[in-house]
Amino acid sequence: MSIAILVISILILIFLSIKIKLHPFFSLILVALIYGILSNITITKTLTIIKDAMGLAVTNLGLIVIIGTVTGGLLEVSGATDVIAKKIVYITGTKFAPLGLALTGLIVSIPVFCSSAFLLLAPLAKKISKEANINFMTMIISLSMGCLIPTTFIPPTPGPLAAINILSLNIGQVLFFSILFSVPLIIVTYFCSVFLGKKYPFTKDDNVTPEGTNEKTRFGFLLAIAPILLPVILILSKTFFIDLLRKSSFSYSLLQLLGTTEISLSIGLLISLMLCWMTSKDQTIWQFDGVFGASLRSGAQILLIICAGSAFGAVLQATELKTVLSTFMASSSLGLLTPFLIGAVFRTAIGSITVSLLTATSIIAPAISAMGYNSFFGTILVFLACASGAFMVFHGNDDMFWSVATSTNIDLKVAYKVLPITSIIISISSFLFVLILSFILL
Repeated sequence: MSIAILVISILILIFLSIKIKLHPFFSLILVALIYGILSNITITKTLTIIKDAMGLAVTNLGLIVIIGTVTGGLLEVSGATDVIAKKIVYITGTKFAPLGLALTGLIVSIPVFCSSAFLLLAPLAKKISKEANINFMTMIISLSMGCLIPTTFIPPTPGPLAAINILSLNIGQVLFFSILFSVPLIIVTYFCSVFLGKKYPFTKDDNVTPEGTNEKTRFGFLLAIAPILLPVILILSKTFFIDLLRKSSFSYSLLQLLGTTEISLSIGLLISLMLCWMTSKDQTIWQFDGVFGASLRSGAQILLIICAGSAFGAVLQATELKTVLSTFMASSSLGLLTPFLIGAVFRTAIGSITVSLLTATSIIAPAISAMGYNSFFGTILVFLACASGAFMVFHGNDDMFWSVATSTNIDLKVAYKVLPITSIIISISSFLFVLILSFILL
């Protein structure tokens, strides 16, 4: 009966998302209420669970999401993303320009939402396409998938951040492993883009015009990438080196402070604000109608979706589902295929990577011990399996799909072939890498 109620709730969530097109926040809250009622939890108690879970999500993730969103907006306005893109593509050279562009998309999409990152870098992709004499379709595929990889695998982007919070994983450790894990995915992206770019060449000439880049930047690559790279270094340093220092020492206290996720991201925000000030002394940046205000409006919406997903997960775990799933997983031989399939179903049906990761990890979290993956590496592999599934299938129910299609003027028939095919290949490749890691680490 518990499984039947879960299936009914999931079907309602898919219906509300796809047919009704209800906002994900309200879809998740409504389904959480329905699931609670069907599971014989009173409405009052269900509401209490929802409110407590939302409050906990804001406590754990609120500052991180908001600070990251504002930093992304500042990098966008300052022209730092353009500086990063040009430098990386210069390093890789014209022959491997698609690889450089995918890597650029990955780096820029850590602080900037993937749709915004793609729109920012699309003019550069067009320019490189002409200069390197590489078909524009190749560049579209490499850039779009490069932007999607961190959104799916690398915290502190919202989806992975919320997922590791549910799984009680350390952000620094996951950040380290997910960055390493993304390297082979970027290589797979490169080969996919080259192959499919030749198979489905872009034939239109009236696509992206090279506009929107910031020519007034007064800083170099190291300053441009500092707001992204420095917080990562600080978080990783605290994770791996804090235990080597004496607790009474000044260096221990300093690293403990600077390596805290919120503090390190705030340092990145201050540097990105400085870059904006170097480019243009616009005093409206931090005002209500400036970059701060616009970024906060966007970040608050993402945070609310995360809160609603956490609430749904809390209601799931407040029922007998935990016991039922644990029993099922203990007798199942599917192993890591289970979280992969759950992530894939939700991603394909709903479109939102964040919602897919939240739902998949919420469902699988109570059963991790029964699956035998309750060790540190085991839990990380469960997260990577969920994320691998959440990468497929990339199609028209995702806002990012339309950002790619409209900004490049790609033929929709071709887009519905190329983008889903690429996401499936990367998703399956990613899961194969997870299986390989499971043989090595477990």
